[in-house]
Amino acid sequence: MKIKVEDFVDKIENDQFQTVTLQTTEIPKRVEIRNLQQLFQQFQELLEQNTLGQVKQSFLCEGEPVMVSLESGIINLPFANSNKVDNFFENQEETAVIINLIVEAEDVNASGLRIDSFGTVADYLATPEKVNQELVAGINTQLELLVKNKAAQSKTAESEE
Repeated sequence: MKIKVEDFVDKIENDQFQTVTLQTTEIPKRVEIRNLQQLFQQFQELLEQNTLGQVKQSFLCEGEPVMVSLESGIINLPFANSNKVDNFFENQEETAVIINLIVEAEDVNASGLRIDSFGTVADYLATPEKVNQELVAGINTQLELLVKNKAAQSKTAESEE
Protein backbone atom coordinates (compact mmCIF):
# COMPACT_ATOMS: atom_id res chain seq x y z
CA MET A 1 0.00 0.00 0.00
CA LYS A 2 1.41 3.36 -1.08
CA ILE A 3 0.05 6.88 -0.83
CA LYS A 4 1.06 10.38 -1.88
CA VAL A 5 2.12 12.50 1.09
CA GLU A 6 -0.35 15.23 0.15
CA ASP A 7 -3.21 12.69 -0.02
CA PHE A 8 -2.23 11.23 3.35
CA VAL A 9 -2.23 14.64 5.04
CA ASP A 10 -5.57 15.59 3.43
CA LYS A 11 -7.21 12.34 4.54
CA ILE A 12 -5.99 12.67 8.12
CA GLU A 13 -6.83 16.37 8.43
CA ASN A 14 -10.32 15.74 7.00
CA ASP A 15 -10.97 12.68 9.19
CA GLN A 16 -11.12 10.38 6.15
CA PHE A 17 -9.76 7.39 8.01
CA GLN A 18 -11.39 4.73 10.11
CA THR A 19 -11.10 4.56 13.87
CA VAL A 20 -12.07 1.57 15.98
CA THR A 21 -12.01 1.89 19.77
CA LEU A 22 -12.14 -1.32 21.75
CA GLN A 23 -13.29 -1.92 25.30
CA THR A 24 -10.92 -1.30 28.23
CA THR A 25 -9.31 -4.44 29.61
CA GLU A 26 -7.28 -5.04 32.74
CA ILE A 27 -3.94 -6.72 32.15
CA PRO A 28 -1.04 -7.86 34.30
CA LYS A 29 2.46 -6.44 33.82
CA ARG A 30 2.75 -8.23 30.47
CA VAL A 31 0.40 -9.00 27.62
CA GLU A 32 0.11 -12.10 25.53
CA ILE A 33 -1.13 -12.33 21.99
CA ARG A 34 -4.53 -13.56 23.26
CA ASN A 35 -4.97 -10.24 25.16
CA LEU A 36 -4.55 -8.37 21.87
CA GLN A 37 -6.36 -10.67 19.44
CA GLN A 38 -9.27 -8.28 18.87
CA LEU A 39 -6.91 -5.32 18.38
CA PHE A 40 -4.93 -7.23 15.75
CA GLN A 41 -8.02 -8.61 14.03
CA GLN A 42 -9.66 -5.17 13.73
CA PHE A 43 -6.44 -3.60 12.46
CA GLN A 44 -5.85 -6.32 9.88
CA GLU A 45 -9.43 -5.88 8.60
CA LEU A 46 -8.81 -2.14 8.09
CA LEU A 47 -5.57 -2.82 6.23
CA GLU A 48 -7.20 -5.43 4.01
CA GLN A 49 -9.73 -2.75 2.98
CA ASN A 50 -6.77 -0.66 1.76
CA THR A 51 -7.81 2.20 4.01
CA LEU A 52 -5.99 4.38 6.51
CA GLY A 53 -7.01 3.66 10.03
CA GLN A 54 -6.34 3.30 13.69
CA VAL A 55 -7.45 0.81 16.27
CA LYS A 56 -7.25 1.81 19.93
CA GLN A 57 -7.53 -0.25 23.06
CA SER A 58 -7.12 0.98 26.59
CA PHE A 59 -5.76 -1.20 29.34
CA LEU A 60 -5.31 -0.90 33.06
CA CYS A 61 -1.81 -2.02 33.98
CA GLU A 62 -0.90 -1.85 37.66
CA GLY A 63 -3.89 0.47 38.05
CA GLU A 64 -2.57 2.92 35.45
CA PRO A 65 -4.48 3.62 32.23
CA VAL A 66 -2.53 2.73 29.10
CA MET A 67 -3.75 3.45 25.58
CA VAL A 68 -2.36 1.17 22.88
CA SER A 69 -3.04 2.18 19.28
CA LEU A 70 -2.12 0.71 15.94
CA GLU A 71 -2.11 3.24 13.10
CA SER A 72 -1.30 3.10 9.42
CA GLY A 73 0.85 6.10 8.56
CA ILE A 74 3.80 7.24 6.50
CA ILE A 75 6.18 8.23 9.29
CA ASN A 76 6.42 7.45 12.99
CA LEU A 77 4.08 10.24 14.02
CA PRO A 78 0.55 9.75 15.32
CA PHE A 79 -2.37 11.00 13.24
CA ALA A 80 -2.68 13.87 15.74
CA ASN A 81 0.65 15.22 14.45
CA SER A 82 -0.03 14.78 10.72
CA ASN A 83 0.54 18.49 10.14
CA LYS A 84 4.28 17.89 10.69
CA VAL A 85 4.59 15.22 7.98
CA ASP A 86 5.50 17.71 5.28
CA ASN A 87 8.65 18.57 7.26
CA PHE A 88 9.99 15.14 6.24
CA PHE A 89 8.57 14.56 2.73
CA GLU A 90 7.76 16.40 -0.46
CA ASN A 91 3.97 16.70 -0.92
CA GLN A 92 3.95 14.89 -4.30
CA GLU A 93 6.19 12.08 -3.07
CA GLU A 94 4.61 8.64 -2.94
CA THR A 95 5.64 6.47 -0.02
CA ALA A 96 4.79 3.14 1.54
CA VAL A 97 2.23 3.10 4.34
CA ILE A 98 3.74 1.79 7.58
CA ILE A 99 2.45 0.30 10.82
CA ASN A 100 2.87 2.41 13.95
CA LEU A 101 2.48 1.19 17.51
CA ILE A 102 1.58 4.04 19.85
CA VAL A 103 1.62 3.58 23.61
CA GLU A 104 0.30 6.40 25.77
CA ALA A 105 0.61 6.33 29.55
CA GLU A 106 1.72 8.81 32.17
CA ASP A 107 4.72 6.77 33.29
CA VAL A 108 5.84 5.25 29.97
CA ASN A 109 8.36 8.11 29.57
CA ALA A 110 8.65 11.85 30.22
CA SER A 111 6.28 12.75 27.35
CA GLY A 112 3.75 10.03 28.12
CA LEU A 113 3.91 8.90 24.48
CA ARG A 114 5.97 6.22 22.76
CA ILE A 115 5.73 5.46 19.04
CA ASP A 116 7.51 2.70 17.15
CA SER A 117 7.21 1.54 13.54
CA PHE A 118 6.82 -2.13 12.64
CA GLY A 119 7.30 -2.33 8.87
CA THR A 120 4.98 -1.64 5.99
CA VAL A 121 1.35 -2.57 5.49
CA ALA A 122 2.53 -4.98 2.77
CA ASP A 123 4.84 -6.68 5.30
CA TYR A 124 2.01 -6.92 7.81
CA LEU A 125 -0.46 -8.41 5.36
CA ALA A 126 2.15 -10.92 4.12
CA THR A 127 3.06 -12.18 7.62
CA PRO A 128 0.55 -10.89 10.18
CA GLU A 129 1.39 -13.54 12.80
CA LYS A 130 5.08 -12.60 12.73
CA VAL A 131 4.39 -8.86 12.96
CA ASN A 132 1.81 -9.41 15.72
CA GLN A 133 4.45 -11.25 17.78
CA GLU A 134 6.81 -8.30 17.27
CA LEU A 135 4.04 -5.91 18.32
CA VAL A 136 3.39 -7.95 21.49
CA ALA A 137 7.11 -7.73 22.32
CA GLY A 138 7.05 -3.96 21.66
CA ILE A 139 4.03 -3.46 23.90
CA ASN A 140 5.61 -5.54 26.66
CA THR A 141 8.80 -3.48 26.48
CA GLN A 142 6.76 -0.34 27.06
CA LEU A 143 4.75 -1.92 29.88
CA GLU A 144 8.00 -2.97 31.58
CA LEU A 145 9.25 0.62 31.33
CA LEU A 146 5.97 1.91 32.70
CA VAL A 147 6.14 -0.40 35.75
CA LYS A 148 9.83 0.42 36.29
CA ASN A 149 9.26 4.19 36.00
CA LYS A 150 6.24 4.05 38.30
CA ALA A 151 8.27 2.12 40.92
CA ALA A 152 11.11 4.64 40.66
CA GLN A 153 8.66 7.51 41.19
CA SER A 154 7.21 5.76 44.24
CA LYS A 155 10.69 5.35 45.73
CA THR A 156 11.49 9.01 45.06
CA ALA A 157 8.22 10.09 46.69
CA GLU A 158 8.91 7.88 49.73
CA SER A 159 12.43 9.23 50.20
CA GLU A 160 11.15 12.81 50.06
CA GLU A 161 8.74 12.18 52.94
